[in-house]
Parts: sequence; structure tokens; C-alpha cells
Amino acid sequence: MDRVYSVPGHVDAKLREVRPRTVVYLFSAGKDSSLALLLTRDYVRRLCEETRCRVYILYVLLPGNTHPLNAYAASAVMEWHRKHYGFEPIYRCVPLVFQELVARYGLQVGSQRWCFIRFKDRVFRDTERQLPRPQIYVDGMSPSDSKARERKVKTELEFVETADNTRYWAWHPLFSLNLSSEEKLRLLRQHPEFTPVVELYEVYGDSLNCVLCPYKSVEKLLKHHAVEDLSALYHFTREVLRSGRWRRRFSKLANRTLGVG
Repeated sequence: MDRVYSVPGHVDAKLREVRPRTVVYLFSAGKDSSLALLLTRDYVRRLCEETRCRVYILYVLLPGNTHPLNAYAASAVMEWHRKHYGFEPIYRCVPLVFQELVARYGLQVGSQRWCFIRFKDRVFRDTERQLPRPQIYVDGMSPSDSKARERKVKTELEFVETADNTRYWAWHPLFSLNLSSEEKLRLLRQHPEFTPVVELYEVYGDSLNCVLCPYKSVEKLLKHHAVEDLSALYHFTREVLRSGRWRRRFSKLANRTLGVG
């Protein structure tokens, strides 16, 4: 693998000072969380051999919106790391169905969007309360992802403390790499254990952790539509969404793409 990342000295020093009892990878089977796992797994294994901490890979499924192929790809990667690294998989989901809440609330963007809070953040917080502290959470976020991430992610390793007694260290190993999507996939291709993730992008153009997402471009949806009929998504959004803007966004999924049998 190309030498694109090594743990910065200040991050290493702080992690050794913290002496975590728990390290949790937030994993979606997307290219970013996969690359964060790839780039840090050897370091984390050595650190936890020294400090006797436990390492987990947390995967959150969204009932009604996560594609089954994403769940299989995630599981393949997680079980490989259980076997070869001793990292323990954690599979979680909330007892809600995505479509019901879309019909009730519509689609939202921003830090307070219901889909993240109800389906993912609650799982993260429940997990944080159940595992020994201090805790390190490793994710694939970087300031180059979006303007919202640029405002939120200020340093590679940061301490998070909230009013509901949430306390953990958030580690963003992609913080300063600024890699393109293709560069990330190129690095993952060098490691066969990530083949299921890479193939999702090659075939569908996406990880499919969320099939319907207000942040997903129409072009990305059309690439998925070209290999798997998403016209049902069009009919659903036309029926339940009150916003004409959102309905128009999904109108291109009304018919099968030319050239597809």
C-alpha cells in the first residue's frame, strides 16, 4: 500500500496519555470508513496490545433504507477483521422503518436531520454508554467532505462531551489526506479483504448504506438505477413527499434507463 498516512506524533502521544479501554470503528462499508480502518488497524492493534483495550467495529443498519448488499459487504469486512485482527463486530439497528418516518417528516438536511438522529446517533450513544471508558471512536470524516464537515471537524483527534453525559475521543484519520474518491478506492483495491466494498462502488457507484439520501446526487442515483430498477423509489417519493422540489429530484427514476433489459 502507498505510504499515505502515519499516525501524527501529537495524536500518538495523546492516545497513549488517554490509555483507552475501548476503541470503536464507526463502519458503514463506505470507502471513507473502510479507508480509516485500513490506515489505522495495525497501529490500533499494537496500541491495544500495550494498553489491553478492546477493539470493536460498529455497523448500523437502517431498516428500509440500507441495501442488503451493503450489509453483506460490511459483514464480510468485519468478519475478516475478527479473524485476522481480533476486532469484534457489533451489528445494530433501531426498531423503526425508514419509509414511515419519510412519510411523516419528509427529507431533511443539516445536523439536526431526523434520519441521522433517530437511526444512527441513538445507536452510537447507546453503545457509548455500554462500553468501558475512556473510549476512542474512529471515523472516516474529513473537512474536505463538505462545508458542514469543514465547520464540524477542526482537528484530527478531539474530545467530545455533551449535556447527556456523552464523553469520548473522536479520531478522524482522513483529516488531512484530501484524497479523491478514486484515490481512496485505489488504495482499498490493494487489499482483497475490501473487495466487497470496492465492487459496490464499481457496480452501483455508492456504498448503498443508504439507498435514499437527500445528500445523494441525481447522477449517483441514476448509476444505481442503470443496474437495478429504482422506479419504486420514484413512486414512493411521489406519493409521500409534500415538497415539489424533492419530488422533481427523483422524477428521473420514473422509467428504466435506456440500454437496460
